[in-house]
Amino acid sequence: MKSIISTLSFIFTLACVGVFVSACASYTLEVKNVSLYNEGVKILDSHKQKSKVRLEIGQGKVGGSSAIPLAIFVLAQNLSVAPVIFDRDNIHIYQNNKEIIPLSESGLKADNYDFGSIVESYHLYVPPAPMPELPVGIPFIYRGYMEGFYVYDYMIISARERMQRQIQLDENRAKRAIIFASVLRKNTLEPNVAPKGGFMLYAPSRLKEGVIKVEVSVGEERHSFDLELRK
Repeated sequence: MKSIISTLSFIFTLACVGVFVSACASYTLEVKNVSLYNEGVKILDSHKQKSKVRLEIGQGKVGGSSAIPLAIFVLAQNLSVAPVIFDRDNIHIYQNNKEIIPLSESGLKADNYDFGSIVESYHLYVPPAPMPELPVGIPFIYRGYMEGFYVYDYMIISARERMQRQIQLDENRAKRAIIFASVLRKNTLEPNVAPKGGFMLYAPSRLKEGVIKVEVSVGEERHSFDLELRK
């Protein structure tokens, strides 16, 4: 009995370690058949008789300890004579013939992903929140000798640390808001007007090393693209 329990415990531990390693895996994102570059952003174009599709990939890393999601910006243009609906259901990605489900809007809000890397890869600048004025008139306090004497105001240092954490939190919220405001939502593509689109995001824990097949449908036409994750 003890042997069985020990074996099950060992298997459970291995499973937990596997999940942890998968969640922290870091990948380099490679983009094949790049059509052009725009300030480092890789652009892939596909043109068919009744539609055009463009993918934009800014990032070069996915996953890691900060959990950088895969972000694909998708634009579609309708060249047919009738309007078509374009939304998340028109975009599918696969690894090893298995579909990878995108992050939902609620998942984007709830989970702790590194959106800063994505925002920065598109060269978007998020200004830091203004630093509040530090309190004045508080006496300096001597804290003894340590490689020479020094004086500091522990109340001000503590306040600085708290404010710095708040600034970082506000920056992260701002970057998350940029991504959330730019995710792909349902659109009607009118014939021969400007393209519409948005971000599709995928949790790094759902991805593995290897080729990613991206398929985008516009009306009856399907556009295919290849990406690849390497360790």
